Amino acid sequence: MSRRIFILVPAIVPSGPIKGAYALANALAPSRSVTLVSLRDGPGADAPLDSRVQRVCLAPHRTFMSKVRSYREMLRAAGGRNSTASISLCLAADAANMLCSSDTVTCASVRGNLQQNYHLEYGSIGRVAAAAHLLFLRAADHVVVMTEAMSRQVSRFTGRNRISIIRNFVDESPLERFRAAPPVGPLRFVFLGSLTQRKQPMLLVQAIAELRSTGVDAHAQVIGTGPMEEILRRDIERRGLTAAVTMSGFLSEPYEVLSRSDALVLPSLSEGLSRACMEALYLGVPCVLRAVDGNEELVRSGVSGFLFDNEDQIAAAMMRASQIARTTQAMRASLLPAEFRQEPAAHAYLTLVES
Repeated sequence: MSRRIFILVPAIVPSGPIKGAYALANALAPSRSVTLVSLRDGPGADAPLDSRVQRVCLAPHRTFMSKVRSYREMLRAAGGRNSTASISLCLAADAANMLCSSDTVTCASVRGNLQQNYHLEYGSIGRVAAAAHLLFLRAADHVVVMTEAMSRQVSRFTGRNRISIIRNFVDESPLERFRAAPPVGPLRFVFLGSLTQRKQPMLLVQAIAELRSTGVDAHAQVIGTGPMEEILRRDIERRGLTAAVTMSGFLSEPYEVLSRSDALVLPSLSEGLSRACMEALYLGVPCVLRAVDGNEELVRSGVSGFLFDNEDQIAAAMMRASQIARTTQAMRASLLPAEFRQEPAAHAYLTLVES
């Protein structure tokens, strides 16, 4: 049976999970009534949203429980559990969604390695947050993860045997205009993400220094902001790389830079499935990633990029990725595996919540 689809997020901010929610809403809007609900407001997702998607913000309700009550009323008005499905992303949204389980079919979409991500971002208190998040997942009708590795982790910590794997995906149509020809001239690499210890942006700077010390004309652009910004800037200056490494801060549309790069380099200690990586692959840009979590399910080594185990392998992996980038004279074709494409992944969500 067809259901009215609600997508619940903590806030409208320019982050990977929220862009994922937008991509899901856009994919479902042509065939279903879709409402995107946020518990809080925010500066915006810096992503396009289909005009057919209804937007509701619960920020006027001051407390968490008052937001939950308002959301429950919304679900009941739309027909309740027999007619609606609510897909939530991230901790606060998952918690609110589980409290509404009597009024809708609930689906929690897990976006990463919860234990490691929370610990790296918040320290010891992150372990408590991860435990709470995993506990909420026990109450969901459906739990969706993005990789086999995440499925094993969530199953182990929640005791759930039925975990659905639906690959992460990007909103493809807005990216198409940025598709470009292979790069020429100096090697150019890009980092795209938050400047945090988990993302390890300093390793790209280290690799650029190593390549240049061997005579390679390598350049890098670091796109993003975060607590490591000043540390990174000082490291670039200390290494004498101010002419070779550019720090761009946050860019709402980094895709032109990305599409003209030899490779995206993302040395994160933990990743669910990087949205930046999927955007790069869709534009035909190979990726250099650490061999953790689900990266090996996304990148085919030697075809769409390279994975590394040890940090001293990054510079060599970047050189090999640049060879992939420059092997064709035609416009770059997508390197994104078929199971990570938008249409089949979004359809899998519908199949799950309407089964």
